[in-house]
Amino acid sequence: MAGAPLLASLDLGTGRVRAVAIDLKGHIVSEAAEPTPTHFPQAGWAEYHPQELWQSVCRVLVALTQEAKAHGTIKGFATGSMGEAGVLIDAKGKELGQIIAWYCARTIGDGEAMRRQLGDAYAFRTSGVTTSHSFSLAKILWWRRTHPQLFAKARRWLNMADWVAFRLTGEARTDFSLASRTNALDLSDLRWADKLLGKLDIDPSLFAPLIASGAPVGHVHAAAAAQTGLPQGLPVSAGGHDHVISTIAADTNRPGILLDSMGTAEGLILANDRPIFDDRLRQGGNQQSVLSLDMPRYELMCGLTTSGGAIEWFRKQAGGASYESLIEEASALPPGSHGLCFLPQLRGGDQPYPNPNARGAFIGITGDSSPGVLFRSVLEGLCLYTRLELDHLSAIENVAPIARIRVIGGGTRNELLMKIKASVYGRALEVTPLSEATCLSAAILGGVGAGVFASVAEARREMAEGLGQVRIVEPEPEWAKRYDDLYRTVYAPLPLVLASTHDALAWFRERA
Repeated sequence: MAGAPLLASLDLGTGRVRAVAIDLKGHIVSEAAEPTPTHFPQAGWAEYHPQELWQSVCRVLVALTQEAKAHGTIKGFATGSMGEAGVLIDAKGKELGQIIAWYCARTIGDGEAMRRQLGDAYAFRTSGVTTSHSFSLAKILWWRRTHPQLFAKARRWLNMADWVAFRLTGEARTDFSLASRTNALDLSDLRWADKLLGKLDIDPSLFAPLIASGAPVGHVHAAAAAQTGLPQGLPVSAGGHDHVISTIAADTNRPGILLDSMGTAEGLILANDRPIFDDRLRQGGNQQSVLSLDMPRYELMCGLTTSGGAIEWFRKQAGGASYESLIEEASALPPGSHGLCFLPQLRGGDQPYPNPNARGAFIGITGDSSPGVLFRSVLEGLCLYTRLELDHLSAIENVAPIARIRVIGGGTRNELLMKIKASVYGRALEVTPLSEATCLSAAILGGVGAGVFASVAEARREMAEGLGQVRIVEPEPEWAKRYDDLYRTVYAPLPLVLASTHDALAWFRERA
């Protein structure tokens, strides 16, 4: 219906720029996407060029709005984006240089210098996260060190979703979830950390005013409307960090419900009523963010850098075998993969034992280890390691107990993986059909900011049909017993073994 109200959103991600328009029942009526244009100027470096990236945003939005016209009129808009990356803006609103990608290695030295200057414990007690070269502060320090004359012109640092909103409206604001990825947010007082920034001689006014996700930012001005196809005067609201705002569409942004988001990487997000400053979180490399809607929720985060990525890596090493054939062969095998164990540290160690020098491994391979056995051990190793992360979180005082686990993402299409995960966790999984959680969540925030919905809760109720129903995957009792034995004898004490001088191979053979 041409006059029906729609909501639109953009997901400015590491791999792609994607936009959707949805009706008020939560159904996607139009969508558009293209790869995020990324440059690698030298080994270990990655960056985006602002004007090139803005043109990608414009093309995606033009394609989206052209298709959406047949379905209705866009009434609200918000953006979700990658964290940590951002851009320096001068007094006239002009971008001063390239956008350093969140994973770019050029800032490692600046991150280490910041760690020495602040002390990791101090930074953690202030911002709720350890110092890191990936966070915005290290990128700001890199600009100041390497381009002091350019940095002297900077008036704002804008995170990626904030930058899109700024280009659309001319207003600079940032939400708390993206502010959490700067290393500069005072997590206790929910304001910019003046004292921490003072130690680094950084003016807090470099950062945009803080607002809640879903709060109004401004309206699309004439020039941006002409470039993007969005209606002039369209309300634009604050979105947020992609992983964190995904809890909105998944309905997990309250304590007791763990979100297990399974993509190339796997993110585990657990909401809490208060920030946690237990030193075990710092030592475990856990992340912490805040999502402010009707009230602040503090999101504890951990996960695997390679989850679906590890599965795809193995498939390629197996000669490009189809997922279907690998799953069929693996499904016929008993739990435990005949004693073969897989360590998923393909990109270094993850929480709670972060170690950039850690490496993955198959341990216990025999002449009978077929591709199906190896494949099943990959699935099992991924699930057993995430249980290690969850047990670490659950043992920390004041962390909300996990009552339910909700799973989203591409990994949910692998029914064998879901059954293994439920059995490893020893509890039922709530598996959702959500495939575009970030875009759907940002659209909901756009609707709230525009007044289409009074609250996120109301939006979820109205959109229940489009967001889809969960299905329950129960653990297999015999599998659960085998995996519990494997977890307690192999994976739970794993860090002690790897840190010792013992023969790890012999140790695994005794227990697997």
